[in-house]
Amino acid sequence: MQTNTQANVADSSTKSGVLQDNQFRIDAVPPGSALLVGDAAVFNVAGSFCATQAKCTHRGGPLSEGRLDGSTLTCPWHGAQFNVCTGAVLRGPATEPIKTYRVIVEGEIGRLEGQ
Repeated sequence: MQTNTQANVADSSTKSGVLQDNQFRIDAVPPGSALLVGDAAVFNVAGSFCATQAKCTHRGGPLSEGRLDGSTLTCPWHGAQFNVCTGAVLRGPATEPIKTYRVIVEGEIGRLEGQ
């Protein structure tokens, strides 16, 4: 009986440390930075989290590697600019907006919805 109790305690502590594919630790995304979470990029805009698709709509550039200035993201490949909170194109060559996802923060964990 005691062995089962210990096994259950070990299992629950292991499970609590494991993140789902759509989750991230908020301390892993300091203000002004980005993190790749599955097929999405999460951005910390002055303490608020926004998430978008991970690839640029122009030529598939890696948006999580782009430069973030406020809520404006510049794609590292061809310089297209997007608003990471709305997905709107701010400057070409991209013409199509990027998809955005809702971010829910619960304690120290962030979770993407609709991904």
